Amino acid sequence: MCNFERGFLPCSFFIQPFENMKNQLLLLSLVAALFFALPACQPGGSADKTEAATTDSTEVQDPRYDYSIDPGERVGLIELNRSSKAEVMEAYGDLAKADSVYLAEGMFGPGIMVFPEQDRNRLEIYWDEELDKDRPSFIRITGADGATDWATKEGITIGSKLSEVQAANGQAFELYGFGWDYGGYVSNWKGGQFNNNLGLRFEPPANAQVPADMLGETILSSDSEALQEIDPVVVEMSLSFPLSNLLPVMQGGWRSVSDEGYEIIIEGDQMRHYTNQRLSYTSTIEADPGCQSDACAVTGTAPEGFCFIEKGEFDAQCNLVLRADYDTLEYTAIGAAGGSLIFERVD
Repeated sequence: MCNFERGFLPCSFFIQPFENMKNQLLLLSLVAALFFALPACQPGGSADKTEAATTDSTEVQDPRYDYSIDPGERVGLIELNRSSKAEVMEAYGDLAKADSVYLAEGMFGPGIMVFPEQDRNRLEIYWDEELDKDRPSFIRITGADGATDWATKEGITIGSKLSEVQAANGQAFELYGFGWDYGGYVSNWKGGQFNNNLGLRFEPPANAQVPADMLGETILSSDSEALQEIDPVVVEMSLSFPLSNLLPVMQGGWRSVSDEGYEIIIEGDQMRHYTNQRLSYTSTIEADPGCQSDACAVTGTAPEGFCFIEKGEFDAQCNLVLRADYDTLEYTAIGAAGGSLIFERVD
């Protein structure tokens, strides 16, 4: 209460400064609140950083975001020697869905996509259920914009250079020439660190000038000086489990990629050769894992890998399989002249 008696100052003398002080304190409070709120509103501010940190932390803690590859063993949570469709769906949950997967020659088959909404890290997985419903036939990675988070322990990934892959392999390897259906695929690791359970496809950089002798159905060596100058990069990775017996994979009809009139049909242990749809001859075949038979040592040293012996009426020919999967069969006759024979699957 204000006292207006004589000897006392008027009430306004006390009230006005008090009101000014309240206004100043209120203004300071507003400025302070605005100051601390601004960083959270800015892109990359504390709120965004907190959210990003939470997302990164979630991925680190969630085993489904393990992008490591152990060729022949596993890809992330997928065991290459024993993972059915149901097991993959259970392992990845809402990060996987059933979808069609590209096989070859415009053909698709039922499979599973892991990370279907992430082009960078999508996995395409296919099972040939007639062969083995509990083991993936292949897992394919193509990445996006020349990159992916998937990588082997050696660091091989989408975008790896030819020189880097050769260094990791420990020696030179062979690949097909560019510019056709099988262009750029590794055809033979030549006994290096890698084997056929790691499939890689290379492409030259967009601005590279590729000589004519590197195009088409030819075999290139990674230690070629001309090829190393181009230094193509990995654009596709495919992973599978190394089978001790490839004959089940080889069953069916195959047409030569260099001579459309030449076809073979493998049924059980019988192999029939056709020229222009006419039967040329039939032989009996048997598996020789490790190429240990005498027929495979005709050159003095047995090759490394999987061989099959083709038995005719009077002789036995050892054939080294360089590639056998859903769409391609390639083998070379040990001790015979000429290069390898490459076939594509036909119905």
